[in-house]
Formats: sequence, C-alpha cells, structure tokens
Amino acid sequence: MDGTEKLGEEDYAFFDGFKIVVFGWDRFGWDEEVYYGNTPKEVVRCMSERSWDPEENGKPKEYMAGFQSRYFGERIPLFHDEESFLQLLIKDDRMKIYKWDWEPGNK
Repeated sequence: MDGTEKLGEEDYAFFDGFKIVVFGWDRFGWDEEVYYGNTPKEVVRCMSERSWDPEENGKPKEYMAGFQSRYFGERIPLFHDEESFLQLLIKDDRMKIYKWDWEPGNK
C-alpha cells in the first residue's frame, strides 16, 4: 500500500478531465498531493499555487527555481522548461505518473 488507496472513484473521474496527472511522492509513499493539467505548464502552475512561499505562490518559474534550490541545492538550472522540471522530479522519485497523455506539440 502506498497511500493512493485513499483516493475514491470520484477522484479518478476528476482526473479523467486532464492529460497529465502526477502524484507527489516522498520516501514513505504518496504525500497526498496530486497535481494535474493538460500541459506541463498547467501542472507546474498547479504546483506553484500550493506553495507556502509568497514569492513562489502562483509563480511557476520562481517555484521551479525555489524547489530546485531546496531539494537539489544546485545553482545551475537542472531543467529548461516545465516539462523537463516534471521529468526531473519523476526521475528523482519525487513524483509518480498516474496519467501522461500529453506529447510535445499537443497544446
């Protein structure tokens, strides 16, 4: 069990309306955060709108830079856009993909 069993049918029905749905993840499993949108930009905006930092809240570029600084400590950007930012988090096991039906060029 990874914690996602807490989600109900209505949650999954809601997710059907989006091309991308990712779960926040930590070393214990699902951290009860779900981010969604139809493009990587929309997903990162969704993430930034939940930021506790007023400098990042609702500001995707600032959010991505702040997240990188807090969790990776790198000053040189490890990503070049919202898609590469999400892929970095997925590769680092900070997110798990539930749904990814978006492809570059699909607006």
